[in-house]
Amino acid sequence: MYLIIVIILLLIYFRNKGVPIFLYHQVNEKSGVTPELFEKHLEILKKSKVNTITLKEYGKGDIKDNSALITLDDGYYDNYSKVFPLLKKYNMKATIFLNTLYIKDRREKDTKILSSGKANYEAMKEYIETGEGKTEQYLSWGEIKEMYQSGLVDFQAHSHKHTAVFVSDKIEGFFEGNEEDTTDLYLYGKIERGYPKFRKRGEYSSQAVIIKKEFFEIFKEYYDKELEKKDEKERLKLAQVYIDNNKSEYFHYESEEEFLNRVREEFLLNKRIIEANLGNRIEYFCWPWGHRNKKVIEMLKKEGIKGFVTTKKGTNGKIPNYDMMRRIELRKFTPEKFRINLFVAKNYILGKIYGWIS
Repeated sequence: MYLIIVIILLLIYFRNKGVPIFLYHQVNEKSGVTPELFEKHLEILKKSKVNTITLKEYGKGDIKDNSALITLDDGYYDNYSKVFPLLKKYNMKATIFLNTLYIKDRREKDTKILSSGKANYEAMKEYIETGEGKTEQYLSWGEIKEMYQSGLVDFQAHSHKHTAVFVSDKIEGFFEGNEEDTTDLYLYGKIERGYPKFRKRGEYSSQAVIIKKEFFEIFKEYYDKELEKKDEKERLKLAQVYIDNNKSEYFHYESEEEFLNRVREEFLLNKRIIEANLGNRIEYFCWPWGHRNKKVIEMLKKEGIKGFVTTKKGTNGKIPNYDMMRRIELRKFTPEKFRINLFVAKNYILGKIYGWIS
């Protein structure tokens, strides 16, 4: 009985002392979160008297009880056309993490919004063909400046390209040739039937296995001639032998120094572009896909990064754990699920338990 009373008192004491950070990407009629659903989330926050703050405000400390953050990854156009009007309507704040490769100076025409997968694939295809990945599917710098100057939206780093690297030379399968994955397009240059599949992770997370693109052409010739008519098990076995026999010529295994230099260069480009356009100071980095690396944390701290935002579920304290700021993703959440998650994550104890079991 005494233990139950203690638990109840702790839950009461820590009520509204958790700091939830909610994660969104696109907000449009084609995404998992429509503008109508997003507005219902804001209504729930309003009725719950939640104080929304930017990430920069959170990092300054001394925040109120019952505070929460709204974050959006990548920087899609609907963050301006759909989200920003709702933020102004409810006088709420948000932080957007930008992928700067895709951002134009200004919007030149009305934009028909595509799904994130299609939008990113088309942008990467253009980048590979022309070296220019800017797209109408992302925010323009004119829109970003308007949002920033409103005082409601802060912008922080999320990588320049948001791509991936190979992290293994062990074959996992073969492409059919009709796949449209942005990171595959970046790594292979194009996708054809018979190309080998290798494990990949976010470019900031791991030392890379760098494979010359001409290898995929010679592998396809081998696949067409020797493998296509064999069963899957035999194909994989023979393919791995072929890969191992050609690794010395076509594969390069990044050293830790090469890895950190590559990531530093990519990050600093992202940071410089945002700061040059907004005149702000980049202090926070959001891991692409949530893939983290301790060495990168150490390195980015030396480049001025104060806090690292993840996709790990759970809540945060009023004083942040800067090395791992947790978020709750809401791609397909109903208003009821949002309300429950808000209730749990606002309580520091319940939110921590939620993070441990997630």
